[in-house]
Amino acid sequence: MASACQTAPMIFRLSLLMVLVAACASNPSSTSRLAFGDDSSLSGAYLQGRYAAQDYNLPKADEAFKDVARRRDDLDANRLAFSYALAAGSMDEAERQARIIVGKPIPPTDGFQPGLQADLPRITLAAAAMRDGDYDDVLNWLEADLQSPLGQSLAVLLRSAAAYEASGLEEATNILAAQAPGTFRGLVPMHVAALLEIEGDPAGAETAYRQALNAPRNEIAAIAYARFLEDTGRTEDAQRIYSRMLQDAGLYMRAGRMGMTRTGALLGQSRAFVRSAERQPKIVRDARNVFAMALEGFAWLGFEQALNTVMPGPGGELARQEELVVPLALANLARSTDDGNDIGDYLAMLIFGFYETADAAVAAADAIPRESWLYTFAQLEKATVRAQTADDASLGIDVLREAIRKDGSSNPAWGLQLHIFLAADGQYAEADRYATEAIAAAEAWNVDPLSLWRYYFARGAARVEADRFEEGTADLEKALELAPDEPIILNHLGYTYVERGANLERAFAMIESALEQEPQNGAIVDSLGWAHYQRGNYQDAVRYLEEAVGLQPDDAVITDHLGDAYYMVGRDRDARFEWRRVPELDDADDALRALAARKLDGDFSESPILSGRETAR
Repeated sequence: MASACQTAPMIFRLSLLMVLVAACASNPSSTSRLAFGDDSSLSGAYLQGRYAAQDYNLPKADEAFKDVARRRDDLDANRLAFSYALAAGSMDEAERQARIIVGKPIPPTDGFQPGLQADLPRITLAAAAMRDGDYDDVLNWLEADLQSPLGQSLAVLLRSAAAYEASGLEEATNILAAQAPGTFRGLVPMHVAALLEIEGDPAGAETAYRQALNAPRNEIAAIAYARFLEDTGRTEDAQRIYSRMLQDAGLYMRAGRMGMTRTGALLGQSRAFVRSAERQPKIVRDARNVFAMALEGFAWLGFEQALNTVMPGPGGELARQEELVVPLALANLARSTDDGNDIGDYLAMLIFGFYETADAAVAAADAIPRESWLYTFAQLEKATVRAQTADDASLGIDVLREAIRKDGSSNPAWGLQLHIFLAADGQYAEADRYATEAIAAAEAWNVDPLSLWRYYFARGAARVEADRFEEGTADLEKALELAPDEPIILNHLGYTYVERGANLERAFAMIESALEQEPQNGAIVDSLGWAHYQRGNYQDAVRYLEEAVGLQPDDAVITDHLGDAYYMVGRDRDARFEWRRVPELDDADDALRALAARKLDGDFSESPILSGRETAR
């Protein structure tokens, strides 16, 4: 197994992934022509922008491509400038370039089906008009034929929100009813529910909310519906929904906790937290907010699709980042349209973290106030970004301790993440205390077992790391009892046993079960290869470890394992090649670098199996 990570409570561990922001040109190959112009300084600006993008520096890329567009009257240059401005959140520049782009003829696509990015200039101008209250302009920008099916679907929702302000509910619903066959309709029930709630039609809103609970993004619909029930005096019905959220132990726990506190079902909370719960903004507020909800709804669906798509191999994350350009753009549009759009801020924070654009990620996290149901996980992501950017777990610890102080209360998710940071910092005793407190709080709140396993898993992994093998494996076994089919647990527990030569038959079965579920997971393939290595099946070990390195070529532990396996089958030159690679990999710690160096010097005293081969000679 590559590491004992994946213990974090956060739904998305994004900042470990490396990406390059792609331009939003409808013809991807056309942008390469920009590098060759008569003006060498223009080419330099273009290359500067490209290098900035490769370094995940979106603001610098934005400035460079803005310079290119300013000095070259070229549609491709405008598209580059627009794309990076929108990704960086430079909305004034994005709007300026959008006006240029929509004023130029659309080039032929030669049968290529444009994606949603082709419609972003018009959507950007519509969002600016909505922000400024120019509802007729919104309709004008979106009435022209849009190029992509998703753009057409999104435009229906955006036009409906603007039409509500311009002409009223009847015109808004007429636009929705006239939606073309074949376009995406998944978010329509939530959109209708929001408009009916604003209109003051509780019966109609409730019917639409119930439909939205069976549609995409039903968690957001549940939060909005529970607040609707609360505001219409149906407190017990609202509490039933809030109670289920409280048991989530994930993103929606805080929403449940705030709702239960606000309705008097959860007592003993601090004054600061009670004030935050009472001031929590509603999901549905006005038509501008509904407009932004449509943008962030499409952004969230695109974000989830990108994360859930299996993209194996070294080029996988490069492909994934290309799918995140549009979700980031839509999140930034939602933020600019509706000041205080917490979901847009949260999505932008996650994607900026994915791009390792730390300052932008932290700024987006800081835009989410304590009154938001997203505050807990905003602080978790901020702590993670701070710690990983500086490679210093203490910075993450400081962020979370300050969040607890400001919020006036603890939270199981914060306790779990503090445990992870403290364990990473070698403070095992204090880490164990936080994990134990987090487990007690989660169990007291009746957290669903399918979420509770993470707490036992994290504490168990740290206890094993701290040489508390029996206690650690007991926690890991408890996690497996709670979630018997979870591949992370099966892999980690199996690997833990393999490392110590214990329960090998069962360990093999666990790792193989994990691999059946995630055949492209390099860490699990490595575990199986290492299990064969520990049992002396060195040819099988080589086969699996070569596959694992192919899936995760930049993982230092897997690389070191492959070197050991090569050595045991007599491929000494290949073994030395892999051991030499270990210190060059970013995730190699000092101990692993030193171990690889000793093996290169022929010192196998810390590697009994390798030493055994030497003794047998």
